[in-house]
Amino acid sequence: MITLLASPFGLFVEECLESPCGGGKVMKLRRSLGATAGALLSLVFLAGCTNQPEDKGLSTFSSMDQAYAAVDEVLKCESDPVGDPIVPVGNSGKLTTEQRLCSEHVQVDLYPNEAALQTSFEILVNSHQGEVHLVRGANWIVVDVTDVATGEPTTWDIQRLAEELDGRYTTAGT
Repeated sequence: MITLLASPFGLFVEECLESPCGGGKVMKLRRSLGATAGALLSLVFLAGCTNQPEDKGLSTFSSMDQAYAAVDEVLKCESDPVGDPIVPVGNSGKLTTEQRLCSEHVQVDLYPNEAALQTSFEILVNSHQGEVHLVRGANWIVVDVTDVATGEPTTWDIQRLAEELDGRYTTAGT
């Protein structure tokens, strides 16, 4: 599992891996992605998130199965994607209720409420780690981190996904 954490001391990616020694032990690795980015994210949270998109008319999904089916219909997700979703974390812990990979670098996130979705959206928009393509619905986000993960431009038509699912498309993190 990969977790994105923001603090005044930096932006961190926490990656949990199975121990190569076996025994089910989990080893945690933590890498700083920059103290400046973490400080800026903290200021955004304290300032009340001035970059809030209008969400009237955006689609809602009642379950991850429903959200994933809609995304799969448009993007034609991989049958068995490799990896784990990036887990956005706020002050009170994990922000999503459910997550599912569409591909190794494209994920669908479902949120319990507007506050959790907005916090996650702000973390992603202000990451400045490379180009991230986002589609935001009323209670879901599809995240494409292909550019960040591979250094190559995405081949997924995330903008069309926004049009098809009544979502809002955003390119962030550049």
